[in-house]
Amino acid sequence: MKYILLFTIFLVSYCVDVSAFVKTISSTHANFDSTEIIDSLITTIDSSANNSFAKEVLVKYVTAIGGEENLRRINDRITNVKGNVQGVETRIVFLQKSPNKLLQRIIVGDVEQKIIFNGSRGRKIINDIKEEINGDELVKLSYDAIMELMLDPELYNLKLRYDGTELIDGKNAFNILLTLPNGAEWHQYYDMQTGWKVRDSKDIITPQGVFKQITDFDDYRDVEGIIYPFKVEQVLGNQKLEFIIESIQVNTGLAEANFFIE
Repeated sequence: MKYILLFTIFLVSYCVDVSAFVKTISSTHANFDSTEIIDSLITTIDSSANNSFAKEVLVKYVTAIGGEENLRRINDRITNVKGNVQGVETRIVFLQKSPNKLLQRIIVGDVEQKIIFNGSRGRKIINDIKEEINGDELVKLSYDAIMELMLDPELYNLKLRYDGTELIDGKNAFNILLTLPNGAEWHQYYDMQTGWKVRDSKDIITPQGVFKQITDFDDYRDVEGIIYPFKVEQVLGNQKLEFIIESIQVNTGLAEANFFIE
């Protein structure tokens, strides 16, 4: 099938304050804007402190996008997205229900794809063709569905690691590596100046093979106290996709029937 996409939006706006952590490992460095200083500090400490640095980044992220209390108040979310795929108008609707249920509808031209996760099982439906989702693809989908994943990734058996700094669109960014239990890796990049999440990178498993999916985020806006990106650009294989979030609604009382798999 020509148009097979798996596009997932995460909470991606946060602020990073690394000075407190850096002070605990070295009192001799005063300039925390230098990527060379930060990298040299992190690479000389043990893995436990490295893990602590990654946790600190995520804690500040949660605080800046609205705080843990506000995030835990979100019971469900509806996200409406529009875009263009190879010149064809594309519509995407995400339904999410706490703790870990997901429905994704993608309409590209006259083709409709649904991805459903009911908390334990996954199913892909393309027009009238139904396919059970299994293996590594199911593992990834199960993590995509967790609404509170970034509040405590280790609770869900994700391994955290600070993985250095990289230049993203001319700006320095922290690279945080999350590793799933099946070994799949997910890199998240956080702008060192603004603190925003600017990119994530992960492997996408499809019938055609494994592709690197790179997603860039921009145009952050407040929706009922939580900050979300409203512009998303994605590269998957040789395709570059651009999406605009039209609306985000929370706590609308989504019915369980939306996530039913017979």
